[in-house]
Amino acid sequence: MQLNEYDKMFAFENDYWWYRGLHELVESCIRMMRLGRHLTILDAGCGTGRSAQVLEPYGTVEGIDYSTAAIDHCERRGLKHCRVGDLNEWQPAADVYDVIVSLDVLCCKGIRDDREILEKFYYALRTDGVLILNLPAFSLLRRIHDAAVSIGRRYRKGHVVRELRRLGFKVIYAGYRLPLLFFIMLAKKVSEKVMGRRTIVSDLTPLPSWINRSLLAFHRLENGLINRGVRFPFGGSLFLVAEKIGGMPSASRDDIIKDTTSGESGDERLKWAY
Repeated sequence: MQLNEYDKMFAFENDYWWYRGLHELVESCIRMMRLGRHLTILDAGCGTGRSAQVLEPYGTVEGIDYSTAAIDHCERRGLKHCRVGDLNEWQPAADVYDVIVSLDVLCCKGIRDDREILEKFYYALRTDGVLILNLPAFSLLRRIHDAAVSIGRRYRKGHVVRELRRLGFKVIYAGYRLPLLFFIMLAKKVSEKVMGRRTIVSDLTPLPSWINRSLLAFHRLENGLINRGVRFPFGGSLFLVAEKIGGMPSASRDDIIKDTTSGESGDERLKWAY
């Protein structure tokens, strides 16, 4: 990733609609697994640390990222357990983590073998541990933004689900996110080709506050639908939740999640059934 993109991420992550909506969705998954205990969480590819910061109330959060610039930003956030490390060379201990979160990391050009990284995640998770992934979707949407943030591959749901099941995961949820964004991204790609644009820069740019608020509200509405088990047939991203199979606790066996992102009561029981 271009070094200036880390500075942009750090400046935008707290308030920008895309990051906030994704982090709130991940947080709702973490709430499902808390079950009255202190979790050990790994943010694999933690970037500038906002997702790790969001998850700190739920337990001990470790972060790993190959970029020293990213870890410098984590330290600016006051995060004490984030370190420089290459997932390609990472040799985790077995059965360490309750949750592993990896947001738009397996797709990176620097990842030599994404299947091998998934195997490491499985090995490092405890039995009944949960893996939460967000990945860019559909090769059709590859554009200049991908080059700016080092996206080397985009994914289809069926492929990732098969890989997770092959490893022994139970797939709790697999679905695309942000279907409206799919059309915007496609239009942007067409525009880049028509205009002959070559400047390598990401889509991350300042927005008027009212647009940012409106997009966040839309994102939260979508999160509420995802928490109810709705699966969109396409979207800009692919979101997956998978469990390392073993002696599953009752709440996990029922695949139950509380909806905490759409403003509704947390008492309502919501089910994901893949």
